Amino acid sequence: MSPRRPVITSFGFAGLFPLFITLLLAALMLLPVGSGAANIAMPHLVLISVFYWLSSRPLLMPYGACAILGFVLDLWLDVPLGLNMLLLLLTRLFVLNQLKHYKGRSRLVHWAIFAVLTLGLYVLSWLVVSIVYGNFWPVKAIALQWGVTAFSYAPVAFVLGRMRRMVL
Repeated sequence: MSPRRPVITSFGFAGLFPLFITLLLAALMLLPVGSGAANIAMPHLVLISVFYWLSSRPLLMPYGACAILGFVLDLWLDVPLGLNMLLLLLTRLFVLNQLKHYKGRSRLVHWAIFAVLTLGLYVLSWLVVSIVYGNFWPVKAIALQWGVTAFSYAPVAFVLGRMRRMVL
């Protein structure tokens, strides 16, 4: 009887591909979109990417990568330090605990789970930001951001899926 062989994750280009793509999406997320006449809310592309990669290849998006991505976003954005790190780590924790229930299901199920998860995460971030700044932030802005992020999941996940099939 031979001992079980440990699962080894590749850390070459293919192993780091999800992290590189997510960093690229973070930079894309920070681009100024819209004009003074019509500001368009940008979806949280990093959250979409992290959820997608955790749902398809969880070993390629470890806790450290989620923490680094969240910390980089916190430095770039004007949010309390650690907020995006907390959101991405909670996303990883949720997906790893619930993946067995929705893996192999339709894309619509993944989309619905993402929408519900992000609703909870946006409510949590609204509470944290309101507590840190000492006044309630407008709920309308958070609701708009959640709606844009939730409805952007399907097209972004489609593109990430095509990229995954080409590289991995």
